[in-house]
Amino acid sequence: MKIDRVVVHPLSLPLAQPLKTSIHDIRSVDTVLVEMQASGGAVGLGYCFAFGPRRARALQALVEDLAPIYEGAEATATRALFDRAWRSLNFLGHAGVAVMALCALDTACWDLAAQSANLPLWRFLGAERNRVPAYASSGLWLHRSIDELVAEARRFVAAGHRAMKMRLGKTRAGEDLERARALREALGPDVKLLADVNQGWDEATAIRTGRALEEIGLFWLEEPLPYEDLEGAARVAAALDTPIASGETEYGWVGMKRYLDARAADILMPDLQRMGGVTGYLRAVDLCDAYHTPVSSHLFVEVSGHVVAAASHATLLEHMDWWQELFDDRLAVVDGHVVLPDRPGIGVGLDRKALARFRA
Repeated sequence: MKIDRVVVHPLSLPLAQPLKTSIHDIRSVDTVLVEMQASGGAVGLGYCFAFGPRRARALQALVEDLAPIYEGAEATATRALFDRAWRSLNFLGHAGVAVMALCALDTACWDLAAQSANLPLWRFLGAERNRVPAYASSGLWLHRSIDELVAEARRFVAAGHRAMKMRLGKTRAGEDLERARALREALGPDVKLLADVNQGWDEATAIRTGRALEEIGLFWLEEPLPYEDLEGAARVAAALDTPIASGETEYGWVGMKRYLDARAADILMPDLQRMGGVTGYLRAVDLCDAYHTPVSSHLFVEVSGHVVAAASHATLLEHMDWWQELFDDRLAVVDGHVVLPDRPGIGVGLDRKALARFRA
């Protein structure tokens, strides 16, 4: 299957209401979507995103710059094409928008490669399961009141989720603990509760508040410190019984190795676009396996689910619904598991009406 051309779609997906974390104020998800068109009519899909239209335009420029590496090549040469693109980015560096842009192309290429074998991507990667345990991540934001948190958590349970993530980072002392207690009481002991600080604490706060939160029985505490403070993160991880999850803000498998060597987290969660796509994600996952460290995912549920399904040391898949309107099918959640499609490739196609509606 030869790649004929790459078509790039700049999109902006507005959120129903602004979302707040300890460091974010998110109003729209500005996305660069790639259609990789191959001989015979097959289409591979991939995307990358930023918060802000100007930043998304920078991503688009780099996607268009890298596209000629793929055009005219065999779609099954996923790793060779990735390596060629990676080398071409050496001067810009293997972090930031250049690596994010590569993600869209590499992912689309893997979609085509699996289609050429007439296999869903999870099976093409060697997995035998098409259901992966997941957690709801599309709610429980920092600006919600306690009553709103509880109501939203109950809606997640009714939708089939058996795990979900809340955000922490309130400024008033004790408020995070109050909100976590309310959710645990409402959910009971059988629903996994995760918490994400979004890098909003310093080391002393992380240890003090983390110890107070241990009565809640969190499944993990995510990104308590700024991502670059590996030494501080290692001290927090050593001080707490609650597992620390981190790594979504790091770039490439070399970034994951820094976390592993520093023992900065108990669970690593490579971000698909910061890994440069499926190829980099697979390398990061294999590296974590060598260090006997569990992995999770960050966003990109339509693609990350296939990689998580193929990783025996994976924990939970992040289920985020920001992009689901772009596709012609939505991933089902059944008894706490995301059910991956049996269609060849990543298993979803574009909704053309949505593509027109969200065009930037």
